[in-house]
Amino acid sequence: MAWSDEVFRTLSAAGQIGEGIAGTRNALYGVWRLIDGAPSAVRDLYRAFEEDRLEREAEALPPEDIFTLAPVSAKTRREKENLLFSVAVRLRALEKQLFLLSSGAPARRSASVTAVFENEQAYVLMWGGIHRTAKTGDSFRRRGLSRARLIPKTINGLDVKLEMPDDPRGRERKAGGIGLSMGAGLFEGMRFDFRKVDGDGFIVVDATATGQVETIFAQISDASRRHCAAIVYPELTISSATLQRIETGLSESSSGDCTLSMIVAGSRHAVEGDGRVFNVCTVLNGYGGVIAEHRKLFSFNEGTSREAIELGSELQVLVLEEAVFAFGICLDFCNLCEDPPYLDLDTDYVVVPSCGEESTMQSHIQRSTEILTKLKCRSLVVQQLHREKPRADDPLGFVLARTDKAVPELSALATKDPWRVYDI
Repeated sequence: MAWSDEVFRTLSAAGQIGEGIAGTRNALYGVWRLIDGAPSAVRDLYRAFEEDRLEREAEALPPEDIFTLAPVSAKTRREKENLLFSVAVRLRALEKQLFLLSSGAPARRSASVTAVFENEQAYVLMWGGIHRTAKTGDSFRRRGLSRARLIPKTINGLDVKLEMPDDPRGRERKAGGIGLSMGAGLFEGMRFDFRKVDGDGFIVVDATATGQVETIFAQISDASRRHCAAIVYPELTISSATLQRIETGLSESSSGDCTLSMIVAGSRHAVEGDGRVFNVCTVLNGYGGVIAEHRKLFSFNEGTSREAIELGSELQVLVLEEAVFAFGICLDFCNLCEDPPYLDLDTDYVVVPSCGEESTMQSHIQRSTEILTKLKCRSLVVQQLHREKPRADDPLGFVLARTDKAVPELSALATKDPWRVYDI
C-alpha cells in the first residue's frame, strides 16, 4: 500500500476510536506511527516545516476536522510534502487536545499512559525531552510532539518496561532549581573471581575491592551533600553480597544522609532460581528499594572468551521527577554490529555500567554520538578497566558523560580518580 493510501486509512481508523483522554491518546499514537512509518525520504521532509506554522495551523484546526482530509495526489515531492504537513498538523492538534483533557496529576502507573492502536502499543508521556525544544530544522523524532514524548512498548523484539516510582528527593531538587548531576564510582584494587563453564564460557562468581562497601557509602554521602540525583558503578563490580549490604545499609539508615533518587549498582552475574545466569544491573532508590532491574541483552564473545549468560528480553525505562532514564550494560550500548534499541528509545539519558579496555570505550563514544544526534539523548558510561595483562600506567577506568556534539578524545575520559561528580 502506498503511504498516501495509508494516510487516509489510518485517519479513518483513528476517527473511529472515540473521545476522552484514552481515545485521544490512542488516536495520537496512530497518527504518530503513521508519520514515523513513512518512507524515510518522505519523513525527512519534516525538517523543512516551520515550527510557528505547525503550531498556528494546529491551533486553528477544529477538533471535528482532525480526522478528515480530502484525498489528494501524492506523486511529486511537493505533493508528498503537503500531505505530510497536513498529517503533522493533525498530530499536533491531537497533542494539544490531550493536554486539555489531562488533569495535570502525575502518572504513577504505566497503564495510565499506555496507548493502543491496531494491536500495537506505546507509552505517551506528558513530558517532552528535557534537552530539546521543538524548532525548525529538527527531524520528526525530535519534534513531532512538542510537549510530550512517545516510547513504543516493543523495540527490536524487546519489551519496554516503564517504571514510575514516587521520587520525593528528585521533586525537591527540581523545585529548588538544582541541575542534574550524577556521581561515577570506580574501584581501586578490583579483583574478579572468574569461573569457567561450558568449555570456553565464563562467569564472574565474585568481585571484591578493599573497603568497597565503606567506599560506596562514603560516596553516597558525598553525592548527597552535593545534591546529586544518582551514582553509577561499573559492570560486574557489585557482587550479590555487596548489593545486599548496600540495600540493608540504605534501608536501615535513619540519618537522612542519602538524598539520591537512584543508585545504579553496577552489575553482577546472578543465578536465577532455575539455574540460569544473567548479567543483572539493579537500580535502587535512596531507601534501598529496587526500582528497576536490567538484564544484559548481548553477551560478550571475543576470541576464545565467552560470557556464559542468558540474554535479557526487556528494556527498563525509569521515569523520575528530573528526567527519564534508560539502562544498558556495556555491550548493549557499544555493540556496533547490531541495531541498538536506544536509537528508538526517547529518553533523556542512557546510563551504562561497563567493563573493558580502550576499544570498548571507543565504541561507547560512537554510540553516544548517534543517540545525541537522533534524539538529543545524553549518556553516562562508567567503565572499569579490565585486561588480562595489566600495564603499569593503566587508569582505573573511563567515564563518558556525553552532553554535547563535541566528540571527546579517549585520553580525556581515562581516569585514575575513583570518584567524580558530573553535571550532565
